[in-house]
Amino acid sequence: YARFPPPPIGMSGSLRAEGFLRRSLRGESTLTVKSPALLAYGPDLAPYLPGSWNRVLMMRLRPHEERFPTEVALIEAIALGHGEHLAETVRSGYRRGGTYHLLVFSGLQIALAALMVSTLLRCLHAPRIADWALLILSILAPLFIGPSASVSRATVGLGLYALSRILHRPTTLENLWCIAALLRLVAVPGDLTEAAFHLTYAGSAALLFIGKPLARARFRWGAFAIAAELAITPLTLFHFHQYALGGSLMTILMTPVVFLMLCVSMATCMFPWPALFQAVGALHGVCTWLNASVSGISGFFAAPSSAVLTGAAVAALMVIAWMRGRWRAAALLAICCAPLLNAAVVATWDVDSPQLTVLDVGQGDALLLRTPGHAMLIDSGGRIGDDRFGEVTLLPLLLDRGVRRLDIAILTHAHPDHCGGMPAVVLELEIGEGVWISPHRFRGPCAHRLLEACAVREVPLHLIRGGEARSLGGTAVRFRVAGRHFKRSSENNGSVVTEAQIGARRILLTGDIEGEAEGALVDDLRAASILKVAHHGSRTSSTAALLDVVRPAIALISCGRGTLFGHPHPSVLEALRKRGIRIWRTDRNGTIDLRFRGAHVFVHPEIDTPR
Repeated sequence: YARFPPPPIGMSGSLRAEGFLRRSLRGESTLTVKSPALLAYGPDLAPYLPGSWNRVLMMRLRPHEERFPTEVALIEAIALGHGEHLAETVRSGYRRGGTYHLLVFSGLQIALAALMVSTLLRCLHAPRIADWALLILSILAPLFIGPSASVSRATVGLGLYALSRILHRPTTLENLWCIAALLRLVAVPGDLTEAAFHLTYAGSAALLFIGKPLARARFRWGAFAIAAELAITPLTLFHFHQYALGGSLMTILMTPVVFLMLCVSMATCMFPWPALFQAVGALHGVCTWLNASVSGISGFFAAPSSAVLTGAAVAALMVIAWMRGRWRAAALLAICCAPLLNAAVVATWDVDSPQLTVLDVGQGDALLLRTPGHAMLIDSGGRIGDDRFGEVTLLPLLLDRGVRRLDIAILTHAHPDHCGGMPAVVLELEIGEGVWISPHRFRGPCAHRLLEACAVREVPLHLIRGGEARSLGGTAVRFRVAGRHFKRSSENNGSVVTEAQIGARRILLTGDIEGEAEGALVDDLRAASILKVAHHGSRTSSTAALLDVVRPAIALISCGRGTLFGHPHPSVLEALRKRGIRIWRTDRNGTIDLRFRGAHVFVHPEIDTPR
């Protein structure tokens, strides 16, 4: 991450940078560079490297990026394998149509290159040279584009096919699939858990082992489409919590269009004429229209459990090894249905007693209060600059708990670490009574995105009044907001404070209020068994006056791992320990479930760490 516009990379082959290195929430190493003086590019790439050829073609497109931004991004993705510049609207449109894989450099591009080389040489009556050319192509393609799972599958299969012809040892597509998968895992064992590897090999296996034996002359494409749909859907649910029914049929319809777009894109890389960019844009418009036609039967859903999916994968491999023909295809179809049924069961899960869940969303707040048949979300987490936080992080946490409908969504205040996932919740889930917000300072980019989402779904916004109450399946919930504005940290101090009474137990959820708001509200608060510590355990909150009035037995802290904010602050932790309060925190315990059964509270952390 550079805190300045970085200079263009050009043909440089290496990068030297000095900055602040840390581990992100996803386990990735990130480097923040503060000054251009701390960033320098190395020597140019050697001209004989295939990667250099790829970079040269990218540089030819760069001057046209301002006039044709979408077209240039599409050409880079489909012809050169670089999808970094694709707009999120483009990505989401193809995802909803189940055709995003067509934008990834994979078997389609390799097949086109192989077809052109083979056809040309065979027309020149040089079949042996054609076989050697295909073998060379299988070696150069990964060097040109990078050895991704889809590229390796296509190139390894192509290379083995060429070798079998050169050595006069005929083979089958099924054997090529098996050998390509094994070689990939030997070279990159970590791919065993990667989504790209799963989708690549499961999709091609479905075509070979299910679609091919069941295909008839009249229903050939239907058999292939159904096979791919049943094999891919459980994996897309597991990795992305999304589905697109009819995506396989749409892939069949769109493949000729994308194939033509690929041909035009390759020509544009060589001859960047405006007419060719416009042709790519027109073909993309056709694809957008086709994707929109199935967007009504796509969306987010619960994922099958990892145990069921692993068991289905092992069973499928055993069937492939020991069975043949249509019996094998029928058995594989039955196996593919098992994870789908499991996902349907997960989607209907409900609680049998009141439950409070502190979701592990990193540096932010997202709490779920549930009673049988009812659910209330209080804040939604988020990260600055991450507009897809809701789709990637929050929605999976909710869907895998069987939450597809909320009675109310509460937004304590509009800071990104509380508001970031709320637009996705509004767009994808049903919210019975709308979004309830603080009456103080509702502004900022996240607030605007939330307003747009509410307008699209016609979800009402409700300004919370201090002392307002409602019932959630028999659980009394009351909301409090400071009655005045604060000059310091007005958004934090204007947070909504939520009280819930579950039997003899009282819960106090404090948002991000700081010492000033705590002082203004403390006279209206009562003792509570459970306290959600304000502002992620910041030292500006959790004053002695508040702790002395509330006297909780359990303190919950929602905070991120390895953040720059230093939450929770040692002074807050010491104040809680001095009062004998048991502390649970998401940075160490992950998601925390509190289940209320009679007079007892059972705490179930995702990670049980010593304290």
